[in-house]
Parts: sequence; structure tokens; C-alpha cells
Amino acid sequence: MDTDIYLAADRLPLVQDIGWNLSEERYTHPDRRLAFDVFVFVVSGRMQVIEEGVEYWIGPGEHLFLKNGAHHYGLPRSDPGTGWYWIHFRTPGLDAEAYEGAEPLPGLDFYYPEHYRYRLALPKHGSTPWHVIMAQRLEQLLRQSRDRSLPHRMTWLSVQTHAMFLELQRAAASTTSEVAQGKAASLPGRVMSYLRQHACEELDATQLSAELQLNYSYISATFSRLTGQTIVQAHTKLRVEQAIALMRDTSLNIGEIAKRVGYANPFYFSRIFKKTMGESPSSYLNHFYRT
Repeated sequence: MDTDIYLAADRLPLVQDIGWNLSEERYTHPDRRLAFDVFVFVVSGRMQVIEEGVEYWIGPGEHLFLKNGAHHYGLPRSDPGTGWYWIHFRTPGLDAEAYEGAEPLPGLDFYYPEHYRYRLALPKHGSTPWHVIMAQRLEQLLRQSRDRSLPHRMTWLSVQTHAMFLELQRAAASTTSEVAQGKAASLPGRVMSYLRQHACEELDATQLSAELQLNYSYISATFSRLTGQTIVQAHTKLRVEQAIALMRDTSLNIGEIAKRVGYANPFYFSRIFKKTMGESPSSYLNHFYRT
């Protein structure tokens, strides 16, 4: 069973409740299956939890995510004096097949609808340097959860929880990416930097390969694996992005814009633009106020 917890880009983890516990005696985690996910953050002592046969020890400044529907329990081993925060939450509609997209490409200023159709695996267990402020964040959330005068209280809690989980994921990823992925981890950013410099030109695979000093087949395969898009698709989106900027900031006509972004044939440019944005450039032009 997949016991990972995922964070979606386009929907909130809906908080059901949040709390704090401090065990004065040796603690045994309840034996249960829940219909929601659980986030646990230990401040003092140590907590033992077994999920689907895997044993976890959560120490001070460490967290653990528990998966909805998974069997988890504990033995009478958790230290006396263990103190921990917990959040129960659900993310409705987070279907794996609908979230096969990748994180938005680095360097894009215009986000397309599919950019929000992706999910991130949250770090199951552990700690990062960012965890030093976790207790403070959770205490603030706990106080807000008890403030019945706070407008839209549960929505506010869910928004704040989403932001906290995103920061946690980013901190964990930055801690491990260099070790886990090596040079490949930075390759999409290097490719996008090159493409942005040459956005208004035809893609030159030989020149890109020379710039990065890597074989183009390796560049292409690695870029696609890490971003979910081909280099050609990324380059096209950058060119369309440049065209949209010209629509917004200038009074150029479609033919002139096409030439500015490297398309000699305005009809071909229109086909590419419509395929990317879902409508023709002349129709899209009506989105902006132009003088």
C-alpha cells in the first residue's frame, strides 16, 4: 500500500481538527484506521508509531505523516513527557491519474491551466532546518482553530496548512536534492535559462548541447523526465509567453508580433498559439486594454 501523502497544487488539504497532547506516562499510540490523513510533529520526548508494519520513531523536531486507510498503531514504548501537535485533514478529489502533471517549468512567467494539475509527495518522516519554527507555526494554527470569532476560520486554517506543508516539502527537497539527484536536479533550470535567452529563435539542439556541454539525447530525456514536458514544448511556451507580453504592452498587430517572436509565417504562428492557449491570437488580443 502506498503510504505517501500528497499535496496538490490546485486544492487545499481540508483541516478537520488540530490539537496538542502531552503524555505524562509511557504512551501507546491508538490502534486504528482513519478516513483522513494525519500530520504529527513531536516537540519533546519520542513517539513510536507502526504503520502497515513499518516502525517509526518521531523525535523532538521531527514529523510523521500517516495515510488515511492505512493500519497504524503503537506499542507501550513512547517516552513519558512526549509532547506533540497533530492535524487531521483530507484532500478531496486528489486522484493520481488526474494529477500526472509536473511542477511548473522554472522561468515561466505565464502559468497555463495544466500547471496546477500536479501533486507533490510530502516527506514521510524526518526533519529539516526549517523544522525549528514548526512548533511556533503549529501553536499559531492551534490558537486560530479555537478562535470562533475568526471569519472563515476553517478555510483560513486549511490555507495556512497548505502553505506550511509546501514549505516543509520545499525544505526537505532542498536538503536532499543535491545528494539524491546530483547535476540532473539543476538541469531543467539551466535548459530554461538557455531557452529564455533564445526564445525568439528556432530551437538549435546543437547549440544547446554545446552550451550545457552535455549530449542532447541526455538533456532531452532528463528534461522530460523531471518536468513532464519536452524541450520543444517548453520553448514553444516561452515564445507564446513573449507574444502575450507584446500583446499586453504594445500596439503591434498579429503579423508584427509573430515576427518579433521568431515566426516568419503569421498563419503558422496562429496555429501554434491556438494549440498552446486554446484560442487564436486575434481572439486572445481582446483580453487586454490597448490604446
